[in-house]
Amino acid sequence: MRTVGKAAVVVSALATAVALAPAAQAGAAPAFVAYHGVTSSQQTANFDKLRAQGYHPITMNVSEGPRYAAVWQKGSSPGWLMYQGMSGSGLQSRFDAALKKGYQPISISGTGPGSDAVFAAVFEKKSGKFFARHGLDDSQFAAANRKAAADGYVLSSVDVYGTAGDRRYVAVWTLNDGGSWYFSYGKSASAHKAEFAKRVKAGYRPTTVSVGPDGTYAAAWRKDGLKSWAHYIGMTGSGYQKRFDQLNAKGLYPAQVNAENGVYTAIWVTD
Repeated sequence: MRTVGKAAVVVSALATAVALAPAAQAGAAPAFVAYHGVTSSQQTANFDKLRAQGYHPITMNVSEGPRYAAVWQKGSSPGWLMYQGMSGSGLQSRFDAALKKGYQPISISGTGPGSDAVFAAVFEKKSGKFFARHGLDDSQFAAANRKAAADGYVLSSVDVYGTAGDRRYVAVWTLNDGGSWYFSYGKSASAHKAEFAKRVKAGYRPTTVSVGPDGTYAAAWRKDGLKSWAHYIGMTGSGYQKRFDQLNAKGLYPAQVNAENGVYTAIWVTD
């Protein structure tokens, strides 16, 4: 995917807890619907139903199967597009067509080997500069992040796909509206936890996290001042559902969910 200028993301009984910040009061979160582990046909049915009910997607993930997870929020939206089951060339075609109509990607996900990957994406009608890439290896992903930071952009969506021996990244960078940020990639679960402890101590939080086919994690860390949030890794589908129920009762909703090989990671926030 090429650079873009102006344009008109239910282990065991318990998941591994990486962090849980103070929760907001119940009922503070916006009306939303979230699901995971659905088939392509179920995803299509959910799309039709939720669109008709006035919801719009804020994040989407595709994992092996393919299986889909997404979060939809109710309320006004400037316009959006949602696609599933795309090849790499199909993603590029959808991307080019969406760009011409004033849309830009807010969530892109991929699964499977680089030469035969399946992609899913959410586009939103919005202004502002951004750029996006897919098919990046480790060194290319790192270089893209360094250049993005130097040029005033921030990593806003990332997913890791490919194989255990050949990690690939699909990502979106948008103009940074202020504050420093960091990126990490290729981190084992324990290394991601260590990164988490280091960044949170310095006032940062994870804003987008992805688990790869080899079980490693990639993430963006930002100092945005949000006080109430949660982040968990290493969950099964049922573990994710359990955390979802617990956090929903405390007024938090999932802003991002990501999965690969049955392992889930997610970020919850308050409105």
